[in-house]
Amino acid sequence: MALTGRILITGSKGQLGRDLVATLSPRCEVTGVDIEELDIRRRDTVLEAVRMIRPQILIHAAAYTDVDGCESNRALAFDVNAEGTRNLALACREVGAPMVYYSTDYVFRGDKDSPYVEEDLPDPKTIYGASKLAGERAASEIFDELVILRIAWVYGYHGKNFVKTMLRLGREQAEASRAGRDVRPLKVVDDQVGNPTWTMEIVRQTETVLSHRLRGIFHATSEGEVSWYGFARKIFETVRMDVQVVPCTTAEYPRPAPRPARSSLENTRLKQVGANVMRPWADALADFITAFGKDLIE
Repeated sequence: MALTGRILITGSKGQLGRDLVATLSPRCEVTGVDIEELDIRRRDTVLEAVRMIRPQILIHAAAYTDVDGCESNRALAFDVNAEGTRNLALACREVGAPMVYYSTDYVFRGDKDSPYVEEDLPDPKTIYGASKLAGERAASEIFDELVILRIAWVYGYHGKNFVKTMLRLGREQAEASRAGRDVRPLKVVDDQVGNPTWTMEIVRQTETVLSHRLRGIFHATSEGEVSWYGFARKIFETVRMDVQVVPCTTAEYPRPAPRPARSSLENTRLKQVGANVMRPWADALADFITAFGKDLIE
């Protein structure tokens, strides 16, 4: 069943939000808002906006996603990711609109020896993960017309992400080599494992979930897992770029926020209901490179 109707999308200028707006606009009445149009932290403003738009579906893609920034801005992280989500859920309940909320693999601690499934107990080790989990719980307490999609290692054409960073660094290394300058191999962490997921895969999965009228928590990542180092190697292999890249440990690349060692997700519930449309991560990456590689490399 094709998705139609009036849809409100928050975070419309983010890397996922832009693809949601572009994909759904041709056949749906889409209103996209970002912080300039709607500060989701302000409950009265949120209620007023949703009453005026009266969406039939609200897709909540707005978030404070700077994992390291969240560690030093705890109040802001919870205001946006938890209270902002609560405000939107209250508004959705009032107008009778189901809501899609994107959560994260970081709600888990990352010390399990196999991918996490929906029934596993969340135990975040970062402020970012804790604030997103608080958003899950806040919305769930308010109403049942809710879909929570846990996504991970997201990349796309818009915004900052790992794929674009690797391509930029690879290009800089190639330029240095051509100029006869010393070339330093790229160091990429090899002891953190997850599911790289293209934004367009998430858009397709969101459409499928809404078309099936699903409710509840679902993991929604590309199939298969890989380390950041393995992901980087595959990126360069896919674009046929000869880049010197070497593995390193998390300890060699310290960050303000502790990263989970293995935050891989398994789309168990989507598969159980026959609604999983996620492809292997390497296949999705190949299509992404085919579509945008030339723009990102040159």
